Amino acid sequence: MAIVFIPGIKGSELVDSYPLDWPVRWSLEDMTVGDIFENPLDLMLGDGRHDLGDAHWMRPFRLIRYAYAPLLAKLRAWKAPEPVHVFTYDWRKPVELAAARLVQFIGEVEDRERMHGRGAPLSLVTHSMGGLVLRSALGLRNARDPFAGIGRVVFIAPPFRGAIGAAESLVKGERDGMFGTDEDYRRIARTFPSVYAMTPSYRDAAVDEAGKPLDLFDAARWQANVRDGGEFSARFLADAEALVRGRAAVHGGGSPAPLLPDAALAAAADRVMVMIGAGVATPRTLPVQTRNTRNPNWFDFAGVRTDAQGDGRVHFLSAAVRGVTFAAYTDAADHARVCRSARIANAVSLWLEGRKALRMTPRGPQHSVARAGRSYFDPWDGDPASLAAHVA
Repeated sequence: MAIVFIPGIKGSELVDSYPLDWPVRWSLEDMTVGDIFENPLDLMLGDGRHDLGDAHWMRPFRLIRYAYAPLLAKLRAWKAPEPVHVFTYDWRKPVELAAARLVQFIGEVEDRERMHGRGAPLSLVTHSMGGLVLRSALGLRNARDPFAGIGRVVFIAPPFRGAIGAAESLVKGERDGMFGTDEDYRRIARTFPSVYAMTPSYRDAAVDEAGKPLDLFDAARWQANVRDGGEFSARFLADAEALVRGRAAVHGGGSPAPLLPDAALAAAADRVMVMIGAGVATPRTLPVQTRNTRNPNWFDFAGVRTDAQGDGRVHFLSAAVRGVTFAAYTDAADHARVCRSARIANAVSLWLEGRKALRMTPRGPQHSVARAGRSYFDPWDGDPASLAAHVA
């Protein structure tokens, strides 16, 4: 049984294939300190699919090793001699483009397995936006039977219903390393359809002064100076809604490969698990000042309400799927580093072996020698009030 791993946004290095030496233009160093020697605006897309600059052609390259090497090393040691393959992709572009490439990649892996005389189904592990790529690919690959030929699936910290941090990157840019250290990176982010795909859409993700929920897939609800100026794309936003909501989309966008519906994941609940870090202050609700006269629909990021039901970026309400096993771990590090957690790696390995999702407790000198009876994570019942019961 081969395993395919799909990283998240920014999880694949990008190389510029136009210069003859193919320089790396996105790496861990670029993520943490910015693009010091070259213009970071070279990463901008012109139409959401092609590089804006004629003298640049970015292509996906290697995995970001710091983020993912510990998990992959664990899986390769645990599952040897079964192979663990990595699918890298250009995370700037529409999720559906990566999904179409993933379908081809899965087909090639299946051909390799048959050549080696192995016919067992493939298992799939994703991190962050890689979960959106996989959900899009599953329906594209086989709409009638999305899990045909698929063994077990683990989604790690998937922003299925977006993240407030994505909206913030479109409005303000970021200074924490997601798109570098320069506020000009908000200009870059606005040209990436993938960022719009993570528009927060879970319950009460954005509310007005009276606490009424707002639909941020509606461009009219966005901060006026952002919506009406610069590179912001209402089309990307509408297409993102079509990706996430499928036929329920109402803002005129389109998607060639909408996310596999929640019900389809729940129908395969014996094979699918969602896991995430917990106990980190995570944005929960974004207040929007709809009556702000100077700048209508002011996104009040300073007033964002947070709680500990998340990994610092992705909230439980974005990741959890009704009817699917949901596991949250308090010592699994934050969103970017969750795949470095030994606890996450062990839980993934056990699930891929066909076992139930064990509520493993941390073991160290500070913990009691006594061990309570074993317990397991259950599928989520869809009630936000029950999410706390899924934390271990």
